[in-house]
Amino acid sequence: MESLLPLLLIFAVMMLPLLWMSSRQKKAQQKQLERVRQLGIGDEVRTHSGFFGLIVEAYDDVVVLESEDGSQTKWARQAIAQQVNEEELAAGEDEASEEEPSSQDAIPGVTISEDSARDDHRRDRD
Repeated sequence: MESLLPLLLIFAVMMLPLLWMSSRQKKAQQKQLERVRQLGIGDEVRTHSGFFGLIVEAYDDVVVLESEDGSQTKWARQAIAQQVNEEELAAGEDEASEEEPSSQDAIPGVTISEDSARDDHRRDRD
């Protein structure tokens, strides 16, 4: 019996952080659920999949989101990740405009250098 006591003590000490972390996670989930429940008609939201929309109809566990083009889709309320602030939208638009290519023929993510030596080499092969 005495040899069992240290093992039980070690097991208890190892389990305490796990219990503490799971209680923190439950609290965070409850907080997120409460934030989503408070959302109503007219709130701009982002879903977990990255869809941005405006809540136009709200029910207990379902919301109808309207996209920028006016189309409406039905979503589970649990799919909403967060409410979108106007500052976040403006920052996202600024980042998107910085990433746009300068010319219409450019390929996003590809940089084309003006290397005349490479062009001459290509012309020689043709």
